[in-house]
Amino acid sequence: MKIENRISARPTKALAYLFALTGCIAIGSTYLGVASRPAFMALVVVVAIAKVRLVAADFLGLRGRPSPIYPALIAWAVTILSMALLKTLASGTFF
Repeated sequence: MKIENRISARPTKALAYLFALTGCIAIGSTYLGVASRPAFMALVVVVAIAKVRLVAADFLGLRGRPSPIYPALIAWAVTILSMALLKTLASGTFF
């Protein structure tokens, strides 16, 4: 019974972490501003990967389970974020 309660509490805790990470982006955009876009882009990438890991682990129920889907989701997020970052660098709007 205790195990079920602990498992059902994980998505609630993960949701609180997701809101906190979203708050980090909001605060970062306010305080970092245009002057330090590279730092802001790094913050966005780190927070996005953390959010993908939280959603995959807790909301999809992949935490602690050997599944090929979990690393594939992380790799997909890293690939998409890398492409977006490279596009931003190539267009010259990064600096």
